[in-house]
Amino acid sequence: MEFVNSLEGGGISVKVVRDLKEDEAVAAIPKAACLTIKNSQACELIESMDLGGILGLSVALMYEKGLGESSPLAGYLQLLTESECVHLLWKLDEVDRFLQDTELHKVKLL
Repeated sequence: MEFVNSLEGGGISVKVVRDLKEDEAVAAIPKAACLTIKNSQACELIESMDLGGILGLSVALMYEKGLGESSPLAGYLQLLTESECVHLLWKLDEVDRFLQDTELHKVKLL
C-alpha cells in the first residue's frame, strides 16, 4: 500500500500496489482510534442526557474538537473537513453494502 493525495477534497487515499488475495486485510484500525460516544471524554455527560445515535456522536465530536490538542483523538480530528455532506437515511441495502464487515454493521440500527 501507499498513501497518495486525493484529487477530490484534498484528502489522502490508500492505493494498493499489488494484487490482493480474497479476504486479505489491507488495514486495521484500533477501536480506540475511532470516535464513538463510549470513547469520548464526554461519554458520561452524553449518556446522562440520554443522547444516542447521531445526536450523541455529534456532541462527542464537538466536545473532542473543543479539547483541541488535549483530546486523545486530536490527530484524527485534525484530518476531518470542516463540513461534510452525510446521508443520515440509508436504505437497508445501502447499509449492507457500505458497512459490511465493519463494527457499525453489527450495531442494531434504529
